[in-house]
Amino acid sequence: MTPYFSTITCINIFSLVILFVLVSGNSIISTHQKNKFQTTGAIVFLICIMEVLTMIFDNTPPKFKFFHITSNYIGFSLTPAVYVSLSKALFPHIGEKRFKINPMAFLCVIYSLWLLISLIATPKYSVFYVDKENHYSRAKGFFIYVAFYMLSLFYFLLTNIRLSVRFWKNNGIVLLLNFLLVFFGSAVQILHPEIQITWLTIIFSILIYYIYHTTLYQQLDVQTCLLNYGSFQKWLCRQKKEHCIVVAEIDNFAKLKLNYSRKEIDRIIVTVSKIFNKFFKKYGQCYRIGSEEFLVTISDMALNFDELNRKFFIEFIKESFDFKEMPLVTLGYAKVSANSDLDKILSLTDLKKREFIKKRPEYLS
Repeated sequence: MTPYFSTITCINIFSLVILFVLVSGNSIISTHQKNKFQTTGAIVFLICIMEVLTMIFDNTPPKFKFFHITSNYIGFSLTPAVYVSLSKALFPHIGEKRFKINPMAFLCVIYSLWLLISLIATPKYSVFYVDKENHYSRAKGFFIYVAFYMLSLFYFLLTNIRLSVRFWKNNGIVLLLNFLLVFFGSAVQILHPEIQITWLTIIFSILIYYIYHTTLYQQLDVQTCLLNYGSFQKWLCRQKKEHCIVVAEIDNFAKLKLNYSRKEIDRIIVTVSKIFNKFFKKYGQCYRIGSEEFLVTISDMALNFDELNRKFFIEFIKESFDFKEMPLVTLGYAKVSANSDLDKILSLTDLKKREFIKKRPEYLS
């Protein structure tokens, strides 16, 4: 092993230890994401160890050939899985846990099986080849590894694009910049194998993703992935020009909690939040400000807000038609200016809600 490789490997392992300590002690991100970050870190850790072993066993006596091949196989078979595992860690987990077969994960399993069979049957046409002198070299099928690696990297890119679009207003551009960092590190090592910086850039990117998600979770309502009440208060303090807020409230929420299970209540909240966000996100930023209240901030003061609320209510009825016992919602709005008092603003929205309730029978007819 060269001093350069030894140094990089030590930095990688030390960085992974820091990552494990940070993630293990985190009480903000969901258990789902915590497990996925730890799984990704564990895969990278195992690959780093395998790379060290391949260096140790290369050009050793033939009796170590099995260990040389095994360490190379584990490293090459797990590498595409890193991006699949990290992709799963990037999205906040919402709703019920359901087992779903990930197509890219399935392809990674197929690739690993092919690699194993090719090493046994036709080693010279596999990804790598270890000769009788126990010397490692790239085999004729190395391009298949590169293809799977690029495919998993492309899958990782798509995940970053989806997430950055979803959270664009929450510095989503950081996700795309972070992907470019990973792509750069990977491309450099593929073109120049002696410059082994892939795992260093990936570990660094995992730490950036972790920091980003921890910050994001402090701003979000975990159940609905809308911005939370604290985020709205901060937004209110920063405002210097006039806006309008629209507040939607689930009717008879206290009675719903008495008559329905926690699971049903959660389903109602998530469904209402999705319909609310789908309709209002083109007008402004959406928030969840209470158990049963959702809010959107709108800068276009020329809008007819009574008509806007009517359109949303009609859309809500259509969208929630298939859900049994879905409660109705009541909407109100109020103007917000610099240094506005939050209690007074919400009181004004309550007045508009009473007016909305009187008009609601017309909307239902």
